[in-house]
Amino acid sequence: MKKIGALAVALLASCTLWTSAEAAPSVRITQMPLSVPEDYVAATPSAKFKASGPTLLFSDSPEMVYHNGILYRDTVQGKVRLFFHHVNAVQGTKKLALVLKNAKMRPVHYKVTRQGVDGPGYNYMAVGKESQRKYFATEEQRLSSGSLGFGRSLELLSGRGMLLETDQLLTGTIDLELDRPAQISILMCEPQADVELFNENASIQPMDEHPLRGTFAKSDWEYTVKQPISGNKPLKLKLAGTDAEGYIKGVDKTTGLPAENYGNYGVIYKVNFTVASERPISFILNPIGGYFAGYGVLEHDGQRELLALPEYDLCLGETIEEAVELGRLKSGKYSFIWSPPGASNLPIELIWRESKSRFRQ
Repeated sequence: MKKIGALAVALLASCTLWTSAEAAPSVRITQMPLSVPEDYVAATPSAKFKASGPTLLFSDSPEMVYHNGILYRDTVQGKVRLFFHHVNAVQGTKKLALVLKNAKMRPVHYKVTRQGVDGPGYNYMAVGKESQRKYFATEEQRLSSGSLGFGRSLELLSGRGMLLETDQLLTGTIDLELDRPAQISILMCEPQADVELFNENASIQPMDEHPLRGTFAKSDWEYTVKQPISGNKPLKLKLAGTDAEGYIKGVDKTTGLPAENYGNYGVIYKVNFTVASERPISFILNPIGGYFAGYGVLEHDGQRELLALPEYDLCLGETIEEAVELGRLKSGKYSFIWSPPGASNLPIELIWRESKSRFRQ
């Protein structure tokens, strides 16, 4: 099967052990590797779809950055999500910066409400996975707020940007709230450059061969499975692929051309479902596009569990059959929240089946 939506060539030599957060009592969190046959037969559940949430600014093209300049820029207000994924592709040190600027007379009040940034690093899958862990780990959030007067700027990563050595990746997701329009620029420059001055005069860089940047409305995608999951027959829901709603569509504001986010990077998925079974239901994630390494959240009875995807290794998906059982769920209402990680391949499938039935291992 063709691999879809890889954001970087994965550096797979150093797979490491990851552990999940403390478990909710209703979930058996011991993850188990499985092999799901490519021709495995399962029904597609009927699900109600709803798109809402922040405006997404997506910056991943050029992914391998060879020239200094503005990698993406737009002026936005309200709830905003930034997803960026860039590699320093030249010899020597470069600086990546995210600059928020008020170009209007009245002050802009801003809030950073959630963020997960990781790198710089050489193992792209590890960096992508850790950025997701930081984003979903509520207890690690460092919230901030303030105001910007006319012409004032704020660098969102460290106040000065972050240095990348040759071939290092920096990636992350940042959620903001802006009460008035403000310009956001993702840029690459020399280490000694003043990012505020550079932002004033730098040129917009063209995309590479992968059209992966743009501005997209309503980047929270929620699915509510309509029928209770009884285990009488297996169910399978494909996400972050060309099926059903497909990819989120928007505009590249640097060119005015239509944009499509192949892979839905930066989109937050929430899948609501109800288990109604006397036996535990096996809840399975199967990445069918290739190597995958991320994090997600399972909510149940007011409790929230952070899940490494997977917890026993850096990644899974060497073959289309490779999957992981995330837990065995008793009756109740659940929500599974995740987002396509940088450097991972898509789509994925979520599978529900009665846990007494076994795939080959």
